[in-house]
Amino acid sequence: MYRKLRRGQEVLQRVEPDKIAAKLKLNGSYFDKAEMKNVDYQVEHVPAGFSVMFGAGVASGLLGIGSGAFKVMAMDTFMKMPLKPSSSTSNLMMGVTAAASATVYFFNGAILPSIAVPMALGILGGAVIGSRIMQVLPARWIRIVFIPIILYIGLEMLFKGLGVHF
Repeated sequence: MYRKLRRGQEVLQRVEPDKIAAKLKLNGSYFDKAEMKNVDYQVEHVPAGFSVMFGAGVASGLLGIGSGAFKVMAMDTFMKMPLKPSSSTSNLMMGVTAAASATVYFFNGAILPSIAVPMALGILGGAVIGSRIMQVLPARWIRIVFIPIILYIGLEMLFKGLGVHF
């Protein structure tokens, strides 16, 4: 299987199949509407991706964040998945992660329905629009939007951890 390098040039490089990814059938393909072609990909470094996603799950449970940005980073950077399937998979998994955490919070009385319902409706609408835009947007533009968001989240968490509030 071959993969494009991400350093601006479209250079093809031979990729050795990851045994864990092959056993779990993680390799796949998707139709990229922006490029109008089918894209095949291989997943690599599954243990590293699992470790980052485990940390994302812990962060989600502790901090009440969706942690989707961390999951996309794990799949894109560590597991070498293309950005579009990484984002789509993360979106699905955020629902699973959020449901697990929300159940605990709900039974502890920590969820206020008057706040949660309008937020859920807004998120649902935004997710539908965002997922439709992602299908036709080139991966490069998704990265351009995604990187500042990751930086903002990281800085916000750092400042809150240090007790700095804006």
